[in-house]
Amino acid sequence: MTAATHSDSSPARLVILLNSVAIDAPDAALIPLRYATTAAAMDVAVEMHAISASVALFRRGGAGPELLARIRQAVELGVEIFVCPLALAEQDIAIDDVIDEVAGVRGAASLLVAGLAPGARFMVF
Repeated sequence: MTAATHSDSSPARLVILLNSVAIDAPDAALIPLRYATTAAAMDVAVEMHAISASVALFRRGGAGPELLARIRQAVELGVEIFVCPLALAEQDIAIDDVIDEVAGVRGAASLLVAGLAPGARFMVF
């Protein structure tokens, strides 16, 4: 078994949920981004889903230079970043106001489908 496969030979998938990481403590996002980039470098498919106040980290101008550099590094390695439509509405953020590195908008059902797929694992921050 390699880092990129699961015991049933399904491709490994890591789904990272950003729930408690908010704009008032953006450095806290560096830790899940470190896991995301490390897993992606190990050929693991990685999705990062921002919900709740965490979506504000992906608003244009929401991330400082270091965080934005880490987000870009993660995306370059293949990490897909998604934001929750309900969270965007709650934070009064239009989809046009999120950074280009965000792959799209996905809700709770999409998050669950990704996390319940064979070979998938969740990490929650």
